[in-house]
Amino acid sequence: MIEGVRADGTRTTITIPANAIGNDLPIEIVSERWYSPDLQTVVMTKRNDPRMGETVYRFTNVSRNEPARSLFEAPADYTVTDDSADFKRAMEKAAKEKIKE
Repeated sequence: MIEGVRADGTRTTITIPANAIGNDLPIEIVSERWYSPDLQTVVMTKRNDPRMGETVYRFTNVSRNEPARSLFEAPADYTVTDDSADFKRAMEKAAKEKIKE
C-alpha cells in the first residue's frame, strides 16, 4: 500500500563492477517502481545511486472521493463563439501574402 492505494512494485538492482568506471569498489544502483492498477498510474518511484544520491517521486494526499460537480460546469458568463469565418479569412490573407513574396 502506498498512501492507502494498492500498488504492485518492482525493484531492480544494477551493479557496476569494481574498476569498470574508475571505481575501486562495486557500485550498486537500486530502483523501485510502484504502480497502482486502480489508479492506472505510477504512485511512487525511488532511485538510489551512490553517485547522485536518492531520488523519490511519490503521490501524496491521494483522495478517492468524487470531485466537486462545479469543476465540470462552465461559468455562468461563459459563451461560445464561432470564429471559424474570421480564422478562414486570416488564413486566406496569410496565404495570399506568402504568394506575393
